[in-house]
Amino acid sequence: MIALAVLLCAGAAAGGVAQSGDPVKKAKDVVRQGELQLEQMRREIRDENYDAALRVLEAYRDAVKSAHAGLKASGKDAEKKPGGFKNLQIHIRQNIQRLAQTILTVPVEQREPFEAIRRELDTIDRELIDALFPRQPSKKAGETKPGRFTP
Repeated sequence: MIALAVLLCAGAAAGGVAQSGDPVKKAKDVVRQGELQLEQMRREIRDENYDAALRVLEAYRDAVKSAHAGLKASGKDAEKKPGGFKNLQIHIRQNIQRLAQTILTVPVEQREPFEAIRRELDTIDRELIDALFPRQPSKKAGETKPGRFTP
């Protein structure tokens, strides 16, 4: 619980920067804070405190969604100025994989909310990739990108 309080204080302190209006800075802040939040979630799961773990993961998801929305609303061309887009995408991709592994340690009957958030993060990751690489060949109906795992 002390770690959660420290995490919330760190989030509040960084919140001033994240609220500054610079979406790239906000995305980079989310990357920094996200690592702390996900580590806290893993600790809560290890301690079998699944409700607290879910609350931390929901806060992380909300921060990622907010940063992504800010980047999209900025009107910046992610292909030409990838700054925050690339940082956020790499961070999300790495943590989707870690999250999938962590979810396996959650009891089956409590996994669905965690899985739902993982799927949301995967959707954001795909949107970021599409923004960073808009000149991809057109996809046919039902076709997925090679090497991409789609549960």
